[in-house]
Amino acid sequence: MSKAILLVDDEVAILRALQRVLTRAGYRVFICESAAAGLDLLAQQSVSLVISDFRMPGMKGSDFLAQVKALYPQTLGVILSAYADREALLASLNSGAAWKFLEKPWDDAQLLKDVEAALAEKERRQAEIQRTNLLLSSDEALLELSASGVVTRFNHAAAVVLSMPPSELRAKALSDIFTDINPIELATFFHKKDHDICLQSQHGDAISISHRISDIYHYLLKLTLVDALSSDVFDGLTDLLDQNTLLGRMEDLISVRSGPFAVVVLTIANFQNFVDTLPESVLEALLLNIGQTLNRQLSAKALLAYVASDRFVVVFPAIKHESAVQQFIGQLLHPFAQQLSIATEKVQLSFTVGYALSPQDGDSAKQLLHNAVTACHHNEVNPKAFYLRYDRAIVELKRQQFEISNSLYAAVEEQQLQLHYQPKISLLHGRCQSAEALLRWHHPKMGWISPALFIPIAERDGQIQLLGQWVLEQCFAQLKQWQQQNLGLQRLAINLSGRQLQDPNLPTQVQQLLQKYQLDPDVIELEITETFLMADIEQSRLLLLQLKQLGLHLAMDDFGTGYSSLAYLAKLPVDVLKLDRSLLIDLEDSPQSASMVRHMIRMAHELGMVVVAEGIESKGQVAILRDMQCDLIQGYVFSSALTEADFVVYVSSNTGQTQWEQFAND
Repeated sequence: MSKAILLVDDEVAILRALQRVLTRAGYRVFICESAAAGLDLLAQQSVSLVISDFRMPGMKGSDFLAQVKALYPQTLGVILSAYADREALLASLNSGAAWKFLEKPWDDAQLLKDVEAALAEKERRQAEIQRTNLLLSSDEALLELSASGVVTRFNHAAAVVLSMPPSELRAKALSDIFTDINPIELATFFHKKDHDICLQSQHGDAISISHRISDIYHYLLKLTLVDALSSDVFDGLTDLLDQNTLLGRMEDLISVRSGPFAVVVLTIANFQNFVDTLPESVLEALLLNIGQTLNRQLSAKALLAYVASDRFVVVFPAIKHESAVQQFIGQLLHPFAQQLSIATEKVQLSFTVGYALSPQDGDSAKQLLHNAVTACHHNEVNPKAFYLRYDRAIVELKRQQFEISNSLYAAVEEQQLQLHYQPKISLLHGRCQSAEALLRWHHPKMGWISPALFIPIAERDGQIQLLGQWVLEQCFAQLKQWQQQNLGLQRLAINLSGRQLQDPNLPTQVQQLLQKYQLDPDVIELEITETFLMADIEQSRLLLLQLKQLGLHLAMDDFGTGYSSLAYLAKLPVDVLKLDRSLLIDLEDSPQSASMVRHMIRMAHELGMVVVAEGIESKGQVAILRDMQCDLIQGYVFSSALTEADFVVYVSSNTGQTQWEQFAND
């Protein structure tokens, strides 16, 4: 997001005051004392937001912003004034020249919120313009959805691909356009912008859907009609059941109470590659071969159906034990362990397999088939020759993850997040002079949600950037408050996510926060996981050097969980080494573990690093680590993570030192 702002006001003192507030918040600010000067600057400099006084000599703010809108339609205008002619103001707002009216005198905090909202609105409008331009000019079939999944706009090509008249397509939900939508698969598609999905239209066409431009407000999707295979391809499979016939036969099995049966879904892995590369005659022969091979493995009572281009379904009746299903599937797929000879081609096939059992996994044919397909989708990430049964718990977990992912977007705005602070105790004197900030989330319906659950989801789905920015801002603000209270905390550690570390603007963002809160960089310690650092040692070194040049302390977190070595640490500008709990859990019982940890501490000290042992839970561990000259202890043995109020009491009362002295005397 561009952070360039133009301030226009004929009072220099007001310009300077506004400039200070916005500059400290990290914005790039230009100032002009007249509308004419503002227009001259805009001719040379691109800005995202113009904040103008209303009553100025030469040209009123409303007239000025009208010209800005005409000349630079992507720049947003805001009026900030103690006075405004009501009719002129309304005309300016109604015409769109001004987005909002703000009153003088202003409150700094509210002003910054209004500016942030204005820039977000500018980004939203810019994204809408991009989507509009694509809808008007692109030959691609494009469909725009609201965040709730309802069609808002589309182009003619999309209506053609979907075989729907525009009057029917407008304001439709996806479930009204496509059949048999799997909600888990759909949720994955919306959260992974590089992920494609193939759905079947109401007319039976297979349509591939991919993201064109997507943000938190709208999804602009590209629709591609998957090349339909000619009817010749399916002619030889007419002796197999189709989906409707299969469902009817399954309902018969249920109604006559013939006993438990299994529904097995076999999906050809990477089928689209075969469609793209094989001649149609070879593809036809391949499908015929698969159908015939499967049929030869089945008993007379089993049912075999071909329900989609890449999908076969087998129903095994009279199943006595689930182990028998696994055995039957293995026998069914055994012939495909070898390459198939199709015409002049050699083809190696593999299948993704999921199954459901009647009556436990569904009381209707349609539900059983749907659940078997769901199991098949979940099995896409599982190893070869693994056959996954439908598990309601897995579906519920996916739904819970989906709900958590959606709720994360509102967590910051609705103030559901908190920071807790875990003390770090010096083993030299027992005082708490540093701490680690830890993110906590209390959901209004789900209660406290563990970071171990929501952080990986945020990393996967992209909300981690928003959470990370919030954590940084809150930590800097909290440190400033503690300094004003003379709390005596020397340093606060802040965890950085992998996505934050991939943001080239991270050093600039941190520098702006240092300036905004007037903090010495020495009080900030950024914790970076070992796994991320060691993934690209040279890139990590360059990033850490940028952060180090700001004067920050840098820590390698979770050391010992990955594949790094102390030799690599000499190449990185790391100040602190945090030994992971997994290294320390056997410290009292294993001489080998103790020897390894002692060696790590000694080598880290030789490299000039401070060593922190985290996850410490016993007095015995404390005694051993003190003997090893470890520098800092972090763990339940001293304190869990505390709310801000409890942490202030802990530090002010020297509770850590009292505990340390008790341990020393025991």
